[in-house]
Amino acid sequence: MLNNIYWALPEIFLSLGIVGLLWYGVIASKLGKKVSRLVEINYISIGLLVITAILIMNTSSNLIASSSSSIIISLDLLVVNDFTILVKLVLLMSSITILLLGIESIVREKLYDFEFPVLILLSTLGMMLLVSSTDMIMLYLAIELLSLSLYVLASAKRNREHSTEAGLKYFLLGALSSGLLLFGMALVYTFTGETTFAGLSSYIFYADWQPELVAGGLFIVISLIFKLGGVPFHMWVPDVYEGSPNIVTAYFAIVPKIATLGILYSLLTGPFLGIFNYLQPLILISGVLSIIWAGVAALNQAKLKRLLAYSAISHVGFMLIGLGTGTTFSIHATLVYILLYIIMSFNTFAFVLSVFKHGNFITQLSGLSRINPVLALSISTLLLSIAGVPPLAGFYSKYLVLLSAFDAELYFIAFLAVMGSAISAFYYLRVFKWIWFNDSTYFHYKDIGDVLYPVTNNKHVSFTSSIIMGSSLFIIITFMIYPNWLLDLSLTTISSGLL
Repeated sequence: MLNNIYWALPEIFLSLGIVGLLWYGVIASKLGKKVSRLVEINYISIGLLVITAILIMNTSSNLIASSSSSIIISLDLLVVNDFTILVKLVLLMSSITILLLGIESIVREKLYDFEFPVLILLSTLGMMLLVSSTDMIMLYLAIELLSLSLYVLASAKRNREHSTEAGLKYFLLGALSSGLLLFGMALVYTFTGETTFAGLSSYIFYADWQPELVAGGLFIVISLIFKLGGVPFHMWVPDVYEGSPNIVTAYFAIVPKIATLGILYSLLTGPFLGIFNYLQPLILISGVLSIIWAGVAALNQAKLKRLLAYSAISHVGFMLIGLGTGTTFSIHATLVYILLYIIMSFNTFAFVLSVFKHGNFITQLSGLSRINPVLALSISTLLLSIAGVPPLAGFYSKYLVLLSAFDAELYFIAFLAVMGSAISAFYYLRVFKWIWFNDSTYFHYKDIGDVLYPVTNNKHVSFTSSIIMGSSLFIIITFMIYPNWLLDLSLTTISSGLL
């Protein structure tokens, strides 16, 4: 019992911190000064995440000292190993960055409810439990804890029609996804009598062909692809991204994807390894469709958040191709892709949160190069990197994934991915055009009605956003000049058994 508590201390601490913060928020909300109290709770939340990260690093040191590759705890429900520790640290650092970016955003968007940072913590706890799951029941409970928090975050601005619509749409489609997940688990349990990953691995790997078992695995993978926003299960992504507050959109675009990809990898290399050949076509087809459909659908988008939604779908497509290829090289390429995607996404949303005070039309960027040339150069470099223009970091990440597909003789998949990526480059260049080749006298439509109003000339970036943008841009440029540091890190990670 004490051993379980010791290895699960980060999750236990975060759980107790959330309960304490919830009580404090209820009391503080009765004392007035909503804005100052909210900022205070936001900083406390950051502190809780920092302490949790320290506890996880301490767990990593103790795991190395124990000379054990993994520790199974809590009645075989959770596992502690190098892979889960790595993913948890990335999740915590990403959540901390979101809360830092959100300090100014929650005040500007009048998200005065103290529950906002609490919900971020709850969803982070759900993701930590998700990536550590070694049992189907634990997996389902963790993904529901994550999903319920995200449903509320999507509709955080209750007085805004688009936000309410986003939350409701995400909830309804998320309920369908949860139903598919539960149905798939029921099928798997019916024919194996097991819920633990270890038990499922032993049974499935040596079992004869059972179509019902494969169907159960397909339902589970489809549910996780829905959570990632891959085509054809992407229908919620553009509307939820647009309707949610900007800081929530940034959170959706980055953090939950890390946890979902982590558990999908664990399933494909663990319990579902014996039926991987039957799941591979679904993953690869979804990946290719995501790249092509996102590229085509984004061509006529007028709002930047919807464009970023389709951009996220396209990136998910490359990640799915990397996972679906199923080789050591493809996993290495996917790891590099995910890390660079996180860095570039934080840069993008730091820019969005600073520049777009009202509305999110692409035309609002007109004349940015004359108003703030340094900011224009920074975001332009980022856009070219995301588009995959050589020799920027985004090109290398896509190149590695495509090279791994060629190495696995998936030539047609790689060809379609290249075509889709070429299409997507157009809408990034369209934003580039508005920044550099249009003046600031353009007008655009307001969110509601047919009212025209001029774009603002206030293009200043907050200190926090400047630090995040500067740091991420430095990493992107460093990778362009010397990519070996990240490639070596990824290879070391794989060779040491993290992946």
